[in-house]
Formats: sequence, C-alpha cells, structure tokens
Amino acid sequence: MTAANSLGPVRVPPVEQWSALSERGIRAAVREGDLVLGFASPLVFFICFYVPLRKSMEAAGIDYAQYLLPLILVQSMFFTSMFAADRAAREVSGGMGTRLRALPVRSWVPPLARMSANLVRALSALIGALVIGTLFGFRFHGLVPALMFVGLTLAFGAALVIASDALGTVTGNPELGATVLFVPQLLLVMVSTGFVPAEGFPGWIQPFVRNQPVSQVAGALRGLSEGRYPAELTVSAIWIAAMLIGGAVLAVLVERKRR
Repeated sequence: MTAANSLGPVRVPPVEQWSALSERGIRAAVREGDLVLGFASPLVFFICFYVPLRKSMEAAGIDYAQYLLPLILVQSMFFTSMFAADRAAREVSGGMGTRLRALPVRSWVPPLARMSANLVRALSALIGALVIGTLFGFRFHGLVPALMFVGLTLAFGAALVIASDALGTVTGNPELGATVLFVPQLLLVMVSTGFVPAEGFPGWIQPFVRNQPVSQVAGALRGLSEGRYPAELTVSAIWIAAMLIGGAVLAVLVERKRR
C-alpha cells in the first residue's frame, strides 16, 4: 500500500498494512454477523449433544458438562476454519486479491490480516462455549491450566485457520472450500473421544479413535480443565506446531504464486 502527498507516493510500513487489512476484516465480521454466529453456535451444539447424552454418561460416572465442552470447542474451531476458507475464497473471487497484488504489499500481510480477523471469531466462539459450559456445570481447576486451556484452543484454531485460508485462496470458490473441509472435520469429530470414551466404539477402530488429532486435543483440554497436565498435551502441541508451520509455509507460497 502507498499513500500520496505533495512529494509523491509514500510507502506504508507492512505493520500498518496488516493493521488496516485486519481492521477491515473484523469490521466485515461484525457487519455480516460472523461474530454473533461464532458466539451462538457453541451454545446450540452443546445443548444438542448434552441433553440427549447426559443421563447415560452420568450413569457411567462421567461429569458430562466437563467431558463435552472440549469437543464443542474443537468443533467450533473447525467451523471457524470453514469460515476462513470461505472469506479467503470470496476475496479472490471478488477481486480484492487482484487489487492487493497491484500494490506494494508483502506476500505475508494479506493472509496474516485475514488470520487476525478469523482469530477474533475464534475468540468469540471460545467465549460462547465457556458461557454455556459454565451454566451447565463446567469448571476450571487452577489458573495456570485454565490459561493453557485457552491458549491451546486458540492455537489449534489458528493452525486450522491458516491452512483453510490457503485452501480458500487456491480454489477461489467459497462453496468448494466448505465442501472439502466439511467431510474430514465431520469424520474426525464424530469418530473421536469427544462425545464418548474410546471404549464406546468397536474394538477394531479404538486405536484410531484414541490417537487421532481431535481426540488428543480434546483429551488435553479435558485434562487442563481439571487442573492436570495429561500426556495428550505434548502430542497435541506437536500436532498443532506441525500444522502451524505447514499452514504458514503453504499460505505464503500460495500468496507468492498468485503475484
């Protein structure tokens, strides 16, 4: 981006470019209701799963509000990533990407700005999930684990968002991006320990259920909420770090290729 004065064009620093584009994305999220939807969707999903499953799970000695909320958060991060893919694809199809390529904007600025706006939506979903979970009995046990809980949730959301943003940028098709992301996220969420323990699945699929990323992240969040530092925490951190690095590299490569 450049600004003009009497002495000619003035180059805008990348940080200011990022700030302006981030503000634009956040305003669009507010205007289009993305933040309201991000806040409300965890409330709906929590109630839809909690009401029919609570009695059977509590009969087995499980505090279901405490057990379920981590999965609702993971699911909310997946939905945030789908919105990220949609928004990136709309920017491409709407010509915003073309306009930015005509300006002296660093290749990392547009995806980072979109990611900032998407993380605001993720934060809205996190708040909504914690509100409904607290109303039904979810509690934190320890300040430090609670902060780690929030950090891990947002890190997982960031890892999903950056990869989904790159997918949306590549396809330039909002419908295609959402379709591609829907099937794997549905499979990972449903075939996980998020709703029921691994023992509730047939024996042949239990190893996959226990070790896939959603189960590991949900297990780590569950342990942190209880004031513990479970083994899943290390595995989740590795998964998230790998996804963040891979997604960041992919996003920058995609943006450079389009220039």
